[in-house]
Amino acid sequence: MLILIAAVMIVHSFSESNKIHSHDLQDKIYNSMLNKDNRLKAYNKAVSLNQGYSANTCVYFLSEVLRMNGEKIDDNICNTTELLGIMKREGWKKEMDYKKLQPGDICFTTDEKLSSSGIPTHTYIFMAWKDTGKYDYAYVCDNQAKDYDGKIYHLRNISKVETIKGNIKEPFSFFIYKNK
Repeated sequence: MLILIAAVMIVHSFSESNKIHSHDLQDKIYNSMLNKDNRLKAYNKAVSLNQGYSANTCVYFLSEVLRMNGEKIDDNICNTTELLGIMKREGWKKEMDYKKLQPGDICFTTDEKLSSSGIPTHTYIFMAWKDTGKYDYAYVCDNQAKDYDGKIYHLRNISKVETIKGNIKEPFSFFIYKNK
């Protein structure tokens, strides 16, 4: 029995040390977005903060999700530049390798010119890969339900630019996370 317990502890320790990051906040974000009522609450609050319009509410949506999970983000934060500034001051870390994404991580796209050095056009929450070992289509949560058949939780190709219902979807640029 002791050997079994020791083996479990070693495997757990090894798997934890191989993660780039692991933080309660990302787990809380992920678990909260699994709940449809929570997704709708964040979406409706984002639309309300944007005077009833769902377009250009990704930061409102993400900020509401963060508030729902204990982070202090002002209601008036409405663009990626402001949000990233807050997160940088709070010690969030940036990672550009999307193969390292974990559920609940916060992703940002390229700018409109598809540059990773510009201002991201969009932010979303990574939930899972569609297919294990493939790094193109991911399940995400964001404000773009109008482009994805009314779904806040939907598939998105994060590896390349796509046009969905006439709207350009820039590819992944980086994600941010809180350290352990």
